[in-house]
Amino acid sequence: MSTNCLGCTAKGEERSAVTVIAVGHRAWDLCDEHAQRFSGYLAELFGTDGAAPTVPTRGSVVVTGTIPGYEPEAARRALENSGFTIVGHVDESTEFIVCGIRPAPHKVREAREAGTASLDATIAGRFKDAVASGHWVAEDALPEVAEKRTAEEVRAQVDREERWRGEKSRRLAASRVEWARERAEKEKRETRRLVEASLPPALSEAEKVRQWARENGFTVSSKGRVPAHVREAYAKAQEGQEALSVVSR
Repeated sequence: MSTNCLGCTAKGEERSAVTVIAVGHRAWDLCDEHAQRFSGYLAELFGTDGAAPTVPTRGSVVVTGTIPGYEPEAARRALENSGFTIVGHVDESTEFIVCGIRPAPHKVREAREAGTASLDATIAGRFKDAVASGHWVAEDALPEVAEKRTAEEVRAQVDREERWRGEKSRRLAASRVEWARERAEKEKRETRRLVEASLPPALSEAEKVRQWARENGFTVSSKGRVPAHVREAYAKAQEGQEALSVVSR
């Protein structure tokens, strides 16, 4: 069945069909206004209002979300014309739930908790075929929807994010301090290396003795063993320097 009323479509208008008038193998999808007008034509033609339609008494149904091709009231009327009672909340007595586009999360949750059958009206032709045939098959899976968060949950999330930002700031600050310390140590090591590289190489003990000997009139070779009397003179000179240092204090 087309979801639009054929009478309205013929006038260039769009209105959801809520009922079907069938004669033999032909059927007309009509809104309430055109259905009443059509039945008026038949009543005038036959001189009778006809027999009251037999509508089966069925259980309660919850409708949530937008039914493609149907205005909210038209979708409700189509279900009521099929004998269903429309209710606002799902419980164990609800026959099935009709889920359209953007269904209410709490109603989907109620249906899941109650084990309620579902008719997915977002599947092409699912709802309109049920309206046309009167055969309602609710065997679809419930949609996955995001639950609305409570104010307490939102506050908790904000608190977590603030704590995370604070911890991140503390870690960054500690990293900067550690980086600055490591950089200072590296600079000190590099400065020490450059200073040491610029100094003349340290003299060995023998070289120190030879240098002192030359400065104090002794003749010594640049190689070989330093004569004993030179070493003794050097030692006494060093002892004298140390004694002078102690006296000067």
